[in-house]
Amino acid sequence: MTTTTAYPTLSSLEGFPFPVFVSRGSEERGNSIATRTARALTWLGQVTGRDRRPTLVVADEQDWPGVCEVPIYGMMFSIPGKLGTSPTPAPWWREYVDALRPHLSVPASTLLAQTFGDPPDFTAIADLIITHEATHLFHDIHPETWASEFPSDWVMELFANLGMHGYLATHEPEQLRLLAAMAEATTDAGNDIWDLQDLALMGESMQTSVTNYVWYEFRLIRLAEQLWNAGGEDALRDYQRLLGHPELTHEQVVDRLSQLEPSVADAIRRWPAP
Repeated sequence: MTTTTAYPTLSSLEGFPFPVFVSRGSEERGNSIATRTARALTWLGQVTGRDRRPTLVVADEQDWPGVCEVPIYGMMFSIPGKLGTSPTPAPWWREYVDALRPHLSVPASTLLAQTFGDPPDFTAIADLIITHEATHLFHDIHPETWASEFPSDWVMELFANLGMHGYLATHEPEQLRLLAAMAEATTDAGNDIWDLQDLALMGESMQTSVTNYVWYEFRLIRLAEQLWNAGGEDALRDYQRLLGHPELTHEQVVDRLSQLEPSVADAIRRWPAP
């Protein structure tokens, strides 16, 4: 464990096939996150035929503003050559669940408590999202504009959720229950909580309400599960082959989704209805 000039305020963790920098005092958490990231990158590389070795930064609230490109603490991110996350769950996890709670049925509320505890601890589910961010490295991203090969933000995010689900299904299937419980609560609470619901506004929602953005993600996480169950590893490759074209219209995207899994295409047609 050393400190380098790349991130002088952080510790460097050795033993990984990519650079890992962690806030001092969070080395154990950083090691756990980096271990999962290494497994995910290896699997994604095997599925896609691409090799990615980004720098991983695990920054606490004090270090975050100086070393992370996303201003919202704990909002995991991926940019060309770099992944970023936090050693502790960001406040927006609790804020999101607090927004859902008044609208939840008793079964959905009970499932949340059984899954995350009471009071809830979101550490385990927050740690999974690094595999979503790792998947972003396996589609094309413009180094300056950060525009992707996909025609819209939601198409890109569904790809990342598909990669996350695929990694977990093949390597850590016991962790899928965490995503499933949050996705179930998201659907159960309904859509009226959120000001922005149109799929085309997903990217914009991050600028106005982090919790609104998280709603989009968990709605898409449920669709990613359906895509994976329909096609497995082929679904990830075929998704990128069919939808990795920025010129596609919304109608063309839906048509191509129907080739992968008709139920997912139907869900997009009736969005935001579940």
